Amino acid sequence: MEIFERKSLLELRKLSIQELEKYYMELRRYNYENGVPLKGIKIRKKIHKLLLSLIKIDRKLCKETIEVIKDERIETNKPIIYACTHIGGNDIQRTFEAIKDHAYLFLGDPRSLYKDVAGLMLYLNGVICLETNNKTDRFIAKNRAVELLKNGGDLLIYPEGSWNITDNLPCMKLYTGIVKMALETGAEIIPMAIEQYGKKFYVNIGKNMVLNKSLSADELNDNLRDTLATLKWDIWESQGIFERTSINQSFVDKFKQDIVDKCEFGFTIDDVYKTMYKDPKITTYEEAFSFTKRIVLNKK
Repeated sequence: MEIFERKSLLELRKLSIQELEKYYMELRRYNYENGVPLKGIKIRKKIHKLLLSLIKIDRKLCKETIEVIKDERIETNKPIIYACTHIGGNDIQRTFEAIKDHAYLFLGDPRSLYKDVAGLMLYLNGVICLETNNKTDRFIAKNRAVELLKNGGDLLIYPEGSWNITDNLPCMKLYTGIVKMALETGAEIIPMAIEQYGKKFYVNIGKNMVLNKSLSADELNDNLRDTLATLKWDIWESQGIFERTSINQSFVDKFKQDIVDKCEFGFTIDDVYKTMYKDPKITTYEEAFSFTKRIVLNKK
């Protein structure tokens, strides 16, 4: 059996973010390959109300508000995967507050969350971490999520895989992992959309989705994306009509920068674009016009 050298809290505090990423990735692999089960699901459910109270206090300290414009979910005895759109900032905390019930978080690229207070809170709540650029770590995280769902736990996941900072998409393309988890475990998916205007968050919770096993994962994924986009559109409609001329390029740039500035674990706009799902069948605007960067003007 391979030996893994565990470090003390004092030793961990001295490590850089890059060293922590490597350490925890190796720890996850060691535990998985040696059959160490996912632990603490029941105790985390018991302390959930306390953590939820702390989240509410955090929101009030941030002078933020939250409004759930619709909640159409129904009780079920099946495991639940909450699938939410992703906007960055404090959207994870506000999503938890809107859900109210306990759920583990599926989190890619934790970075400084490995060593700060917010990361400790997520650990107490329950979190499945992964480094998105590592195939083995992605595989382990997916199987840990399946293990959670099969053992009485629920899961919150952001299937877009990155913050939606696009100019006009209510929901970006989704990774198929979420529907594969649901098919494997019999879980129901509860779709959610979240949006932020200034200090106010709006959440829209849809009906439980029971997946049709006769459809392919890609078809189910498209259905989920359509549902998430509709939920987001409903939030947009609730805000009334805006003049297009009031949203200029400087507004868009500031909107994107504000999202990054609110991040507590070192993400940049470049990181956001790198972690977005890229459909090989679709040419992006940036790819289509990338040739313009190579154009040299002839001054003659």
